[in-house]
Amino acid sequence: MPYFTEKSGAQLFYDDRGNGEALVFIHPPGMGRKVFKMQHSLAREFRVIFPDLSGNGDSDVISHAPDVSMYAREVVQLIDHLDLDQIVVIGYSCGGMIAQEFALTFPERTKAVILAGGFPKVATGGLRFEFLGGMYWVNKSPETLAKLLSHSHFKDAEIKRELNEHMAKSDPECWYTYYNRALSFDCSGRLNRLTQPLLLVYGNKEFWINEHAHYYRACSNVKMEVIEHAFHQTPATHYDRFNDAVIRFVQGEI
Repeated sequence: MPYFTEKSGAQLFYDDRGNGEALVFIHPPGMGRKVFKMQHSLAREFRVIFPDLSGNGDSDVISHAPDVSMYAREVVQLIDHLDLDQIVVIGYSCGGMIAQEFALTFPERTKAVILAGGFPKVATGGLRFEFLGGMYWVNKSPETLAKLLSHSHFKDAEIKRELNEHMAKSDPECWYTYYNRALSFDCSGRLNRLTQPLLLVYGNKEFWINEHAHYYRACSNVKMEVIEHAFHQTPATHYDRFNDAVIRFVQGEI
């Protein structure tokens, strides 16, 4: 399990698999890199890189008050460490906010953006309820939240156990603040500056999230794929169709 030493001295861990076009996957609060277990097979086509953001999974805590901008800068430090000039950045759920901030702040380092269940801000009551629920359970019982999330993403008992144990390593204060800072994040007014190829992937049943798709009309080069019979967890629950969409998009656009 490789790691690099961040400028503050913290050790930040990541998985690095395969060769070719570099894809960096950004996870939601507390979940860490293990939520992308079903994307490991993409290493047959690309170089796939799965970091644990600071305070999540195996990575050290840098600050107990992380925000979206700080995590975007961590991604830059990671790709500098790996000597990568540009990447395809892939964000799942709240991790998509970091992917968008990365692309908007460091456009010269961004080849393309893929958002799984993406949103530029929390603009619906249903999504706000999910954020507040996550914050509540992190405070009350992070172990319970880890169990709930691992069970909602995977059916395989071994993968659920692996994700659950990985989430148990996340620092609860960082986990809570990741949710809290993202709750007030809003890059919708800057989306017209996102000119790189953009792919939106939504489950057709997650109406309280895919309603955010209209914000991306401001982007000049955007495609959308809707996965039938899917809710929010498409990289885990419908990984075959999600991975196929990633392959087609990256090979077609880059």
